[in-house]
Amino acid sequence: MRIRHLHYFLVVAEELSFSRAAARVHIEPSPLSRTIKELEAELGVRLFQRASGRIRLTWAGEVFREEAHRMLTFMEGARTRVHAAARGYRGRLRIGLTDSLAQPQLTKLLARCREEEPLTEVRIIEMTTKEMTRALGNDQIDAAFTIQTELSAGFVNEVVWTDRPVTAIPKNHPLLSFEKITPHEVARHALILYHPELCPSLHDAIRRGFCEFTLPLPAIAEYVSGHESMMMLVAAGYGIGLGLESQTALYNHPDVIIRPFTDDVPSTPTFIARLDKPPSEELSRFIARAQQVGEVITT
Repeated sequence: MRIRHLHYFLVVAEELSFSRAAARVHIEPSPLSRTIKELEAELGVRLFQRASGRIRLTWAGEVFREEAHRMLTFMEGARTRVHAAARGYRGRLRIGLTDSLAQPQLTKLLARCREEEPLTEVRIIEMTTKEMTRALGNDQIDAAFTIQTELSAGFVNEVVWTDRPVTAIPKNHPLLSFEKITPHEVARHALILYHPELCPSLHDAIRRGFCEFTLPLPAIAEYVSGHESMMMLVAAGYGIGLGLESQTALYNHPDVIIRPFTDDVPSTPTFIARLDKPPSEELSRFIARAQQVGEVITT
């Protein structure tokens, strides 16, 4: 069984069409189909059901798809570690980053890691919350930054820092008459909200916030995939934006005014999510540094 056979299988499993899969891997459909049959013969099972010109995965094929992903991830990880070793690294951390959480704290943390532990390579991989859970379970990452408060069994969250929620308001808007904004005032205006699939943690956090104040979610003017697009639409006057103080500082706009919420609105914690098992020494030190950075920021 060769690596390219696994790759071919995964492409066919995704496309469910030999012609489309062949176009993606730049070979003819016939040799691709023959490769899949050879793979089935080697495994002694049928991976696809073929009927009336259509194909679909068998249950054995579904299981093998997960295992093929795992094997390719292992091989890619081995390749990455070998290359890192060739460059002089002695350790490695793969850190997921969800919901565009590129906060200034993360910059300080990575800089401190390079200063204090230069022989450990730290790779940052952007992903959605759903991808994060799968990547942790498949050993594709060692930990991830998230604001997702609840995780499924087998995972744990550790708070590393907190951030204040703020409102992003277009110039000349009536809300600018307030020094601090209450959720009740925000609820009266159209909202630019994070997309529930692209930024589910931020989306859910905002919805929970309104529920805690027994307020209905305001009318949604637009959904956005991140902070930068939110600031653009706020500047254009589409609605009010909600975000984290550190993020709005990164994506400021001359036509957007940032106002803090009133003190009764709680801060938003950022977590490091990981598998519920003893972390490696490198990961333990990484988490400790993250918490130290959080303490410096909040004090």
